[in-house]
Amino acid sequence: MGAASRNKGAAFEREVAALIRDHLGYAAKRNLEQYQQGGDDLSGVPGWSIECKRYAVVKPGDIKAFWLQTAAQASLRQLRPVLIVKQDRKPIQVYINWVGPGHDCYEQHDINSVAQISFELWCGIVREVGEE
Repeated sequence: MGAASRNKGAAFEREVAALIRDHLGYAAKRNLEQYQQGGDDLSGVPGWSIECKRYAVVKPGDIKAFWLQTAAQASLRQLRPVLIVKQDRKPIQVYINWVGPGHDCYEQHDINSVAQISFELWCGIVREVGEE
């Protein structure tokens, strides 16, 4: 990954952290060791493993690859996976597969169980489920 791509991704992570602070009040912050050691892109939202992706264009198959990475990171820490994606000239999209306590119907690695929702809806879900 080139420096320009890393800078673009880092800027998007900061943007998402600010949106989380504004919408949810959590002090979300970037994982500065993610490039060397892996892990979530953002921390600070209890119960959630957050992966952020910023691309000019998302090609067919990218979301599946992004989701597999997101789900793998979440599994390591036993957290709910959430993938936050921004394409040029399009609104932020959020991908989740979790619907509530006792309602985990699918394996979290199964791309067929993933729903694309708005950032605002995800914030509502986070507020609703709290820290369970």
